[in-house]
Amino acid sequence: MDGKTKVKKANWSKNEFKTLVSEYENKYDVLEDGLSISLTGMDKRKAWESVMDA
Repeated sequence: MDGKTKVKKANWSKNEFKTLVSEYENKYDVLEDGLSISLTGMDKRKAWESVMDA
């Protein structure tokens, strides 16, 4: 090696990242709570889809 390291390009722009974090924070309770009678896996899946669609 010649001592130079490659800098990996970011997957998202800063604006996209801020939007992702904001949407995650909005759905935090659903995404991080455990499953229960009132909170199902389908609810969590829908919450993640909502975050990713934003």
